[in-house]
Amino acid sequence: MEVPAEQQPPLLPMEPPQPPPLQPVEPAQPPPQPLGFNISAFYLLLISFSLFYILVGRHSPPRPQLFVNFWGKELSNGFVSHVVKALEDAGVNVSIDSNELKGRDAETLFKRIDNSIIALVIFSDRFSESEWCLNEVVRMDKRVKDSKLRVIPVFYRVSTYDVKNFKGKFGSAFEETVQKQSPEVTNMAEHWMSSVKSVSSKAGLTSEVHSIDSSLVDAIVEDVKRQLPDMLTGNKLSILEELFFALVLAALGKFVAPLLFDDTSFFETPQWFVGVSLLVLVHRRYF
Repeated sequence: MEVPAEQQPPLLPMEPPQPPPLQPVEPAQPPPQPLGFNISAFYLLLISFSLFYILVGRHSPPRPQLFVNFWGKELSNGFVSHVVKALEDAGVNVSIDSNELKGRDAETLFKRIDNSIIALVIFSDRFSESEWCLNEVVRMDKRVKDSKLRVIPVFYRVSTYDVKNFKGKFGSAFEETVQKQSPEVTNMAEHWMSSVKSVSSKAGLTSEVHSIDSSLVDAIVEDVKRQLPDMLTGNKLSILEELFFALVLAALGKFVAPLLFDDTSFFETPQWFVGVSLLVLVHRRYF
């Protein structure tokens, strides 16, 4: 049954819907930045160390490693000059008597011996003419007995028997040297004889075996190589220096790579620098 219109309740006005309350908006947080490889800072560090190394690190004088004891101008201008050149070409720091300025006292020369770790005593017929050479042999013998020096005797055109027993021209020259000494220092003859016998008894090289001078020079260099620890430390870089320059070389790859490759991003990654360093270690170990 329908209700008459006049009897229907009046319609109430509808309220507009209320918007939901506004929530406070938090500021957007930037995404976390991954820990990257700061290549610019690395280059700056390398350049700084390079400048420091060039200005300071390589200017300290190298430590003498091998002292050459000999007598005679003819040896200085001939055989000994070839020995010194061959050793220096092999990277050995060589100190010889002729490097000393005239007028220096014996202690100055002895310091060269004390700073060396190996000595080359080149005996010849005229060796015992020199009081200086004999005193040097005494000093060397003392350091050998203190385990602070190694000696390689070389018998250049002189018999090993004559040197060890003071015979022949070597013995005659020694007697003349002793006779020139004042009575106060004649006891030095005993020290000279004892030290010469001690040094000449070490394993050495002779012209009797190596009759050609060039062969004897080669044998000396090879013997020095066997006895010197960390051979060529005067010229050879240490492992830290090699690694340092390997990193510098790797850094230079950033500037060279664009000339060869389109994508050079790899040359700015840690993997590139680690790889170059490993190659240096492998080369040092096996070559």
